[in-house]
This record gives sequence, C-alpha cells and structure tokens, in this order.
Amino acid sequence: MEKNLSTQKHIINSISRAVDILELFDQYNLELGVTEIANKLNLHKSSVHRIVSTLEHKGILEKNSTNSKYRLGIKLYIIGILARNENELIAVSIPHLKRLTEISGETTNLVVLNGCKCLYIAQQTSDKMVRIFTKIGAKILPHCTAVGKVLLSEMEENEIEHIISVNGLPSYTKNTITKKEKLLEELRKARAEGYAMDDEEREEGVMCIAAPIRDRNKTIIAAISISGPKYRFDNSDIDKYILAVKEEAAAISKELGFKP
Repeated sequence: MEKNLSTQKHIINSISRAVDILELFDQYNLELGVTEIANKLNLHKSSVHRIVSTLEHKGILEKNSTNSKYRLGIKLYIIGILARNENELIAVSIPHLKRLTEISGETTNLVVLNGCKCLYIAQQTSDKMVRIFTKIGAKILPHCTAVGKVLLSEMEENEIEHIISVNGLPSYTKNTITKKEKLLEELRKARAEGYAMDDEEREEGVMCIAAPIRDRNKTIIAAISISGPKYRFDNSDIDKYILAVKEEAAAISKELGFKP
C-alpha cells in the first residue's frame, strides 16, 4: 500500500487525463468532440479542450475541420508501430500466426486482455475472398469469443464476476452466452481441454477456435485463434484446427520461457 501511495504522489494529473482521453477512442468511437469527451470522463470542457489542443499540437490527435471532432493522429500510429516491433510477445507470435493461417487458410489472431475487454494486437489475414478479420486495436467483450474464454479460463471466480459486472453479458446472436453459470461452465471446459470455441456466439456464421499462451510463470498472458466462416469448418477441419492452434500456442509459450 505504501508503494502505491508513493507512486500516486508522482502522478501528473494532466498526463493521466490525456491517457484517459486517448483510451476513449476505439472502433466504435473513431472521432470524439470536446463535449463528448468531457461527458464520458466527467471533466470540465475547458480542461478537455486544453488537453486535446496540446495533443493535437504534438500530432497525437488530429482535428476534423468539418465537424471539429478529434481522431487519433499519425504520430500515435508511428509510436504504436515502434512499440509493436519491440514487443516480444508479438515478435515471437507472428511466425506462428502465419503458419496457422497456412495450415487453415483462415485469419489468425493474437489477443490479450486489456482491462475487462479483449484487445486484438496482431493478425495474419486470410487471402480468401470471404474472410473474417477484426481490426488491430479493436476491443471486444470476452464472454462471446473463443479468445475471451481462454483468457478468462484460469481466473478466480471473483475476478470473472468483476468483469461481468463491468461488461454485462449482452446477447449478439441466439448462441451468445448470457448466463453466468453457463459461462463458468464453458471456462471450466476451456481450462480442462486447453482450448475454447466460439460457435456463432458473436457473429452469425462465424466460428473461432483459440488456445492459451503462457509466460515463464505459467500464467495465461494471451490467446491465439483461427477465425472463419462456419461453412468452411467441417468436423475433420475442426479437429485439425484445434490441434494446430494448441501446438502453435504451446510453441509460442515455450519461446517465451514457459516450461510445462
């Protein structure tokens, strides 16, 4: 506790608020106005205006001259690319994502838990005409995805309940899990079998298979998945893909220092 208090003494509020503002931008909020930002963060418009003006001046945000709203700037993208290139997890995973796409012909993803949501941080896109992909940087709820189930699978029940309290269990399709007991059952299954599936639970006609990536402490830190149209997943393919996803996840984990 003393360490946390000591850390808090050195926090600069304006920088903290700037980060809070940047985190508001996602695939559903590509552009935001000063009033929208102020309302979402319960801040004064004058404070928000000063911060976003500074971020615009530094190229972190860009202003749309048509509607006066702000969007993420090119400089932030450049910084993100540099961070991505330096990230060990991504660097190690990319060759395995490529191999998984070669095996399956489908899009493969690398996903981590960011707060209470799944964050897509790397991807190898299928070259088929009909393909499934989620934008890098997109955040989605974990209860309706294979990667989300994997990432939640070894959490304590109170941690899972906290995530549910924040996100809820909204329905996207007739197959979406909307009951806590059913979700916990799915997580127990994922933990026991070493993989999870999403059978049209987030989008109609889409199937995903995911497996966990562990660090040297045996902690699940990420998940990789195959995503594609369900009509291309027959029973023999599913068995092959489950094995492939588990093998590539295990290989990544080994490179990161995990020892079974």
